[in-house]
Amino acid sequence: MKHVVVIALVLVLVGCDSETRQFAVRPTATEIDSPARHQSTVPHLYADAGGVLFLTWTQRDEAQHTLYFSMLQQEAWSRPQRIAGGPHWFVNWADVPMIAADGAGGLIANYLVRSGTKTYGYNLNVVVSSDRGSSWLGPLVPHDDRSQTEHGFAALLPTADGEFLVAWLDGRNNTWGARQTGGSMGLRAAFVDRRGELKHEGPIDLRVCDCCQPAAVRTARGPAVVYRDRSGDEIRDIVIAWWENGAWTGPSPVARDNWRIDGCPVDGPRADAIGNQLAVTWFTAADGEPRVQAAFSGDSGTRFTPPLRADDGNPVGRADIVLLNENTAVVSWLEAGADAGELRIRKVHRDGKREASVAISGMSLSRSSGFPQLEKRGERIYLAWTEGDGIRTASAKP
Repeated sequence: MKHVVVIALVLVLVGCDSETRQFAVRPTATEIDSPARHQSTVPHLYADAGGVLFLTWTQRDEAQHTLYFSMLQQEAWSRPQRIAGGPHWFVNWADVPMIAADGAGGLIANYLVRSGTKTYGYNLNVVVSSDRGSSWLGPLVPHDDRSQTEHGFAALLPTADGEFLVAWLDGRNNTWGARQTGGSMGLRAAFVDRRGELKHEGPIDLRVCDCCQPAAVRTARGPAVVYRDRSGDEIRDIVIAWWENGAWTGPSPVARDNWRIDGCPVDGPRADAIGNQLAVTWFTAADGEPRVQAAFSGDSGTRFTPPLRADDGNPVGRADIVLLNENTAVVSWLEAGADAGELRIRKVHRDGKREASVAISGMSLSRSSGFPQLEKRGERIYLAWTEGDGIRTASAKP
């Protein structure tokens, strides 16, 4: 039961940290004025195939929430553009709305809307655009289930044939009655085109960790989803599945941490791919030792290198990763300090070597600080995170 002690210590740190504290961006990074106003949260970064960097965030305005996006132009964010908004959204620190772009004007974005009166009853909504966000089609609900259960924690990905993959955690079998007969949270997916037509809605895995975000990547083998699985004896390790020949493969392990935990750590894997090259990072506390791991694959995820440790010894998790080339990646994560947290990055290499970590900024350890975002564009990396009631963005040379 060591993992229970570890998680409890992390929660103590989270609970004691001030959410209103202001932190300075370190000299190793260049802060970029954020396009988001106050009362903004849950940022997400996405770089398309053409090198355009997108930032999305949710803004609270009186009685409703609105999802906006901006594009980075000459190291400055463009004027915010509205994607969607409404009064009945479900907004959660870990279940982040996001955007994906195909590099040819096609966009997809998602958000969550309550499906009734139950606290955790909500539907995944997606909207698509064929003119880089000047107009949006939708909303579309990609899941065929309309029960008042959870449908969220989405992953979005443009595919090689001009469609978008939408994967999500699906709670249709996770109601109290279903759990008594072995039901659990599932992972499902569908494909949507620019006209808003949905196809191939179905399960990837019928038993996964309840609230760990999946990640979607486009590999030479095809679209793949990396996620935290959940065995019958509560081992919750990271696996990968591919869309091949019109169906999802069974899960294949990224690594075997053998982390047994009777509850969800709310910390899913992140991944990045360039052709056959794939890199994955994730948090684990197997054997009572919290750590951020990273692993490489040169065959689209069929086999991975032994995981290497990316953190500095006291990680909270919330990691992200980008590939610089086939042998090198940058990992970001949240490290706990004496009285606050710190957003850090580190280069890691396929051969197991690690370079010195770099501190980007101080950061709250509270849940409201969310999941820092990491992306690459050109020769620089970009980060976004929540601080207090607003969003900050910065860039650095890796």
